[in-house]
Amino acid sequence: MKTLFITHRFPHPPNRGDSIRSFHFLERFAEMGSVHLATLYEQEPSEESFRVLNGLCAGVLAFPWGKRRRWLRAGFSLLRGKTMTEGLFGDPRLKKALRKLVSEEKFDRIVVFCSSMAQYLETLRGTVNENTPILTDLVDVDSQKWFDYAARARGWKKLVFQLEGRRLRNLEICIGRRSSAIMAVTPEETALYRSFADGKVPEDLLIKDIPNGVDTQYFDEADPELADVVEIPERLVFVGALDYRANADGVDWFVKNVLPEVRKRFPDCEFDVVGSRPGPGLKQLAEVTPGMNLVGTVPDVRPYLKRASVVVVPLQVARGIQNKVLEACAMSRPVIASPGAAEGIQCRTSEDLLVCGTPENWIGKLSELFENAELRARLSENGRRMVEMSYCWAVQLGKLESLLHEMTDRMK
Repeated sequence: MKTLFITHRFPHPPNRGDSIRSFHFLERFAEMGSVHLATLYEQEPSEESFRVLNGLCAGVLAFPWGKRRRWLRAGFSLLRGKTMTEGLFGDPRLKKALRKLVSEEKFDRIVVFCSSMAQYLETLRGTVNENTPILTDLVDVDSQKWFDYAARARGWKKLVFQLEGRRLRNLEICIGRRSSAIMAVTPEETALYRSFADGKVPEDLLIKDIPNGVDTQYFDEADPELADVVEIPERLVFVGALDYRANADGVDWFVKNVLPEVRKRFPDCEFDVVGSRPGPGLKQLAEVTPGMNLVGTVPDVRPYLKRASVVVVPLQVARGIQNKVLEACAMSRPVIASPGAAEGIQCRTSEDLLVCGTPENWIGKLSELFENAELRARLSENGRRMVEMSYCWAVQLGKLESLLHEMTDRMK
């Protein structure tokens, strides 16, 4: 089987939610046959990353986003009645290269990763056999994320976010009409998609949830590479890409609403914020906030997870499965997450991880964890067991293969 795999972000290194998922899926497609990758990148990938992907793929088409140009394209896309998202990820060089590729190669299936890349199907219209199966991985229902942003915004931002949400929702429906199968990361996401797409997409459209997995061998506190790392009492950590709005907003909320009171009760409490490309807002916040340590980009997040007494995931807007929660549980760390950050994870609340909504709830539970070593140990053990049983990659990739077989059978 020959697969064309189109994704919005260079899938190596697999060190953030979308690239982790796309890389493991890409690996499995490579095991099943020949795969060509078409993708974009923000920063020039390393030689090692190109080496890995060239080893997996029969061909790699990769183009830089072009920061200034992509925002101009986003604005122009909005003015033309489309989504900003399409403008951000619509690259004319990639479209041209894809048209050339499909004129030279015949693909047995096309995989589109994220709604932002569905626009490339239009680019290929007329050059690809109309009967070629198309699998679209929405991952999350992005339109809802924009509606969630709008609910927390004011003024012109609220209006723009609402507009983006409405247009993305229409795009997601159009994707269902064009695809042979749709998948998302949780049952909640597929249920949400059905709630607005039923009756507007083909009745026989396959819609399946395939969760993310975790590399439990890599994310393991017992790894010999981490032997010298020890837990620091009353140390908190957040790990996540800091150029992602939901992560940055979550950290901002936690620092302003929870951290000051926790430090009043526990003066030695420190909060490490680990992640790539923090913006000016977080940098300024760290400068004026006692106890907040803006670590930024690190080559390996595991030492920061292992030395933390508690991992916090205070996202106020969240969709799908948060890999950062699963990875922290895999590292046998006690985790406190917001309701949105925990929603997509099939776990026992208060046994595998703690869920907190209000600042008072966060402050109370953090105080309890700092004072109760037995509770921390129980959450650590249960969280690790939960990930091993339900979120290893072998299980999720098996679900992907089953979906592919069902999709193929229906096309016969």
